[in-house]
This record gives sequence, structure tokens and C-alpha cells, in this order.
Amino acid sequence: MDIFGQLPGDPGKIVDEIKREVRRLVKDGRPDWNGKIKEVLRNLGKRNDYLVYPDPERKDRAWLLDVIWLDKNTGAIRLAAESELGTKEEVLDDFQKLLCIKAPLKIMIYYVYKKSFMEKFAGYIKDFDQHVKGERYLLIEFARGPADCAYLYQVPNHGRLAKVEFRLLQGH
Repeated sequence: MDIFGQLPGDPGKIVDEIKREVRRLVKDGRPDWNGKIKEVLRNLGKRNDYLVYPDPERKDRAWLLDVIWLDKNTGAIRLAAESELGTKEEVLDDFQKLLCIKAPLKIMIYYVYKKSFMEKFAGYIKDFDQHVKGERYLLIEFARGPADCAYLYQVPNHGRLAKVEFRLLQGH
């Protein structure tokens, strides 16, 4: 068993809920994708009995990340999420924050305007030398049309990694 134990939620279900809500926004013509993504993650965390930061109802300010779920009993971060729908460089800058956070599930949500840059995420993970076995990186990639994708990678060992290959989550 890895240090993190059970995941705070099923990655596939999290992907489905985020994609459904964001795509509903697009149909409504509302441009605030980031706001909706954060709202969906906050609501999921609360339904699963986590303390969620930031929480506008409590007037909390953001931490280093867009959304985190804290275990009420231990104070441990169970989910860390970044949502960046800007340029490739902005996405990669935000992704670097996730590398430093210790959580069983780390989510990066982004939009691809031209072509996917999965190899960049893999390179960042490979170059980082403070991984904890069992961490999972969930990438949710929005694109024009119905080509949205989700990818998952589970860290196999502590420290630096020799190889990083994301697995496409089928049907998500």
C-alpha cells in the first residue's frame, strides 16, 4: 500500500462531472469556464465531506492552488487542482505547482488550442525528483468540438522517475 491510501474520489467520475458541467456552460454561451470548474470541484469536495479551499461561502482566500480538499480529521491535502485555460506556457507554469504538493490526486485542467502537449507534462514529471509513490496526476484536456480527453498517471516509486506514460481514460 502506498503512503496515500485510498483516493478521495474516482478519477473517471470527477472527469465526467467536470466535462459535463463545462460543456453545459459552452452551450449556454457563458465564458467563465474556470469559475465553473472550481465550483464543480468545490461541490464535489463538500459532498465527500472535505474542507474545501477556497470557499466563497466562508470568504476563504485561495491557497497556492485553485482548489484543494483537506481531510477534516488529519488536515492532509487529499486533492489538489489547477485550472488554466490560457496559453501553453501558463498551463505549464500552473502544472509545476502540482508537482510540489503532496496529495494522492492532482488534477490539471486545461484547454488545447492547437495540439496537445502531453510530452511537456511527462517531461516535467520526469525531471522532478521528489515524487511520492502512489501520487496520481489526472489531466483533463478540453479541445474544440467533442475531442475532450482525460489522462491518468500513477507514480510507481519515490523520487525521480525514469519513464512517464499517461494512460488515456477511455469513455471520459
